[in-house]
Amino acid sequence: MKTIVSASIVALCALSSVHTQAAAPKVDVPLPPEVKAAGFLTVGINCTYPPAGYVGIDGKPAGYEYTMVKRVAEAAFGSGDGLKTQCVNDSNRIPFLQSGKIDLILASLAFTPARAEQLDYSSPIWVSNLQLIVPKDSKVADYGDLAGKTVVTPTGSTYQTWLQKCYPQANLVTVQTAAEGSTMLSQGRTDAFAYIDVYGFNYAQMQKNYKVVGTLAASAIQGIGVRKGNKPMLDWVNAVIEQMRQEDAFFKAFSQEVKDPTFVAKYRNIVPGPTTQLDYAKSGALDCLK
Repeated sequence: MKTIVSASIVALCALSSVHTQAAAPKVDVPLPPEVKAAGFLTVGINCTYPPAGYVGIDGKPAGYEYTMVKRVAEAAFGSGDGLKTQCVNDSNRIPFLQSGKIDLILASLAFTPARAEQLDYSSPIWVSNLQLIVPKDSKVADYGDLAGKTVVTPTGSTYQTWLQKCYPQANLVTVQTAAEGSTMLSQGRTDAFAYIDVYGFNYAQMQKNYKVVGTLAASAIQGIGVRKGNKPMLDWVNAVIEQMRQEDAFFKAFSQEVKDPTFVAKYRNIVPGPTTQLDYAKSGALDCLK
């Protein structure tokens, strides 16, 4: 099972309004009253994590998670009008949601029991896995090779917790964003960058002196984060996700952004689709390898 990608890119963490011409049918579950009253929906998104979420050369949000965000907004307002996005990272996204700065999180939010005490998860939207990005001449081939070596991963990510639990002999360093992690790697300040497999794939495609290694690990089912106890919002979001599942919108968004057919094929059965449904009970984000 899997998830997402990247290469270093300039981050732009500012609130931005978005417009799109596409329209989607509204679901038959009422739009949450606070969204209807405000006239807009604010969603926390990745801005430094291509191809999932990043800022394009035109300064506008892009990526397959962002395509999903626009589709959610279309269900709310009939078009992308009314969508606002806020760049978030692994350490600030939940506080932003709890404080009301954003209405939803759609930013590679892996399910864990601890997080489920802080927010409500929507129905699942895909699966992610951990791998390592290392220089091509590196002798690191799997996590056991990290003993005594430096590995970087984002603060507040499930990968930080997984590495601390399963490979405490590694010298773990954390950074705020994936872009900072890839910069440390390119500057030779770390032996490995531990992050989502799709990010690693994208990075290695763009940076030919690096490769992706390691067993697929920390498999995590992801969802959209909703403020704890906000049942009207949760019911509405789940209705939108079900509509998107029937449309195969999740796989379409991924395959339109990631062009490698072999890699895309791996995602066919790990995103919701007309014949595919995911179950949080099968998430193993913090399970050590056997």
